[in-house]
Amino acid sequence: MTPVGRIRRKLGLLALAGVSALALGISPNNSHAQEFPRGPIQVYLGFPAGTYLDIVTRFYTDRIAAKAGQPVIVDNRVGAGGMLAMGAAAKSKPDGQSLVFGPGLSASKVQFKSLPFDPVNDFIRVGTIVAFPFVLVVNPEKTDVKSVAELTAFLKSKGKQASFGSPNTLSLVAGALYATGVGLEPVSVPYRSAADAIRDLTAGEFPFMFSDSGFAFAQMKQGKLRGLAVTLPKRTPNAPDLPTMIEAGLPNFDFHGWMGVYAPAGTPKPVIDKLSGWVDEVARAEETAKFLSTLGADPFPLNSEQFTKFEADEFKAWEERAKIAKIEPQ
Repeated sequence: MTPVGRIRRKLGLLALAGVSALALGISPNNSHAQEFPRGPIQVYLGFPAGTYLDIVTRFYTDRIAAKAGQPVIVDNRVGAGGMLAMGAAAKSKPDGQSLVFGPGLSASKVQFKSLPFDPVNDFIRVGTIVAFPFVLVVNPEKTDVKSVAELTAFLKSKGKQASFGSPNTLSLVAGALYATGVGLEPVSVPYRSAADAIRDLTAGEFPFMFSDSGFAFAQMKQGKLRGLAVTLPKRTPNAPDLPTMIEAGLPNFDFHGWMGVYAPAGTPKPVIDKLSGWVDEVARAEETAKFLSTLGADPFPLNSEQFTKFEADEFKAWEERAKIAKIEPQ
């Protein structure tokens, strides 16, 4: 057989093999899904062990491990506001064996001047897992109001400026959205922690703040704070008597913290689909809702496609939020 003939014969065998594989329902993409996971799955997390996000992450990874039949190992890569973990995940092999759990990349573009990765294109969105509202709170002994409307009237009686505590970016944005939404000039008082801000709120240093739900609900149960509204688009089962900011008269006030699961760009779609299915199953489980309620949080199940659209909208929303809150990239 001539060299050309041998080449043609090999090509013919390869083509026949490809047809046979397709006939059996086997494709390169399917094989990725069938082989996955091939061993332990590594999850990067940019926050310390024992923190709120770590507790939520480990709840999910324990249940994903049971579905995957493989261990899921949490690697706490703390630093740069969670971006160190994101960077490690972005550089990982795109095979589904490395993931990152994080509070959302959409705010990163307005918080950081430069990042060692592209927050839009270096990741595939796998699914969302939790939403945690912020709660508009006052100290009832210093600011005796019982609704957002009463707080607004109280603040306007004091002048155009409204000071509020902001221990983190989300508190800052929520306070600024409220103040500007009711025609006040927001003045943020920055704090290192929610505990420090709450201390000064109870001392009467400023009249209101937006606190994360876990911390706020605990203080409300003790009678130290009064909640006026939550920032979710609908009421939370964890505090069903609290209206939303939308119900309180701010129609565009849909703003809350959330956490999602990301995979490196290039991860095969069948693997993403399998991971997204596992994450979604856990997010929709009754035991998950019960667990999250102990933290003052709500389930937030979006699959890969829904998450991708949601965060695309969030990237745009954060550009406007940054302007309102006067956030300067660091």
